[in-house]
Amino acid sequence: MRPRFVVYLGLLYVVICWALNTVFVKQVVTHIDPLAFTFLRFLIMTPLAFGLVRLSGERLRLERRDIPLLVACGACGFGAYQYLWIIGLAHTTAFASALLGGFAPIFTLAIVALSGNERVRSGRWFGALAALIGITIYEGAFAGRAHFQLGDALTLLGALVFAGYNVLSARLLDRYTPLALLAFTMTIGTIMIAPGGILALAHTNVTHLGWFVWSRFIFATLFPVLLTYPVWSWGISRLGAARASLFSFLVPIFTGLLSIPLLRAHFADYQVVGAIVCLGGMLVANILGRVSLIRLWTQRTIPFER
Repeated sequence: MRPRFVVYLGLLYVVICWALNTVFVKQVVTHIDPLAFTFLRFLIMTPLAFGLVRLSGERLRLERRDIPLLVACGACGFGAYQYLWIIGLAHTTAFASALLGGFAPIFTLAIVALSGNERVRSGRWFGALAALIGITIYEGAFAGRAHFQLGDALTLLGALVFAGYNVLSARLLDRYTPLALLAFTMTIGTIMIAPGGILALAHTNVTHLGWFVWSRFIFATLFPVLLTYPVWSWGISRLGAARASLFSFLVPIFTGLLSIPLLRAHFADYQVVGAIVCLGGMLVANILGRVSLIRLWTQRTIPFER
């Protein structure tokens, strides 16, 4: 049991890092333009991703026929997705961002089913419906306190866009390793982020930003992808995709817990109930049905990228 316990600790480290990243970025966007922050992150992360590929001993080979698909993946996984996620986070709570962002696998189910690529069983649809009901409860619809925010809508739209990345990247993983796909799509995404990021950066005085901002910038640049993805992949290789994927449902829980001391967040009773119902629905949708859909979720190049 000892080796498996080490794997569990590794996956726990990953989900805590992802949760911390959401909380830290939420803290930072009150001090710096969200797009400027995101552009600076990816400007550093992209060459580091190529360095990670080099350290692994892989050789990068790009096939011309894959360029349109890679561009689409870069847009869904980084370019368009980051615009939606960071602006959405700036206009909602960290917990809501983590909870609503978790809808990416639910949207993946819908895309796969509607495209006819795979039959989705009724158990998955039941879980998806329960998750949607949970969000309705969380947003206060049944408590007379409906307060669906702009940030919530953008985050949900971002989850839908990222679902497209899940589906598209699955078509490329037969020809590219996860690290190679990460490097290529991150480069494309950085190019797409650049126009808005450069404009925002031009109106940002980075010299006046203190250690509070820069410490979180360093964490957000290194941990969410570069220092967690290899551990996540290692966990999948040891436990299998289905079992390892269950750890991803801890991200909203840790985000909520961490946001209490770090963001002084408060949650109403109906929000706690809604979150429990939502996470339960996601869990049901994830474990019922064919494993191949879980594989789409867990083998994407950046799990829960924030």
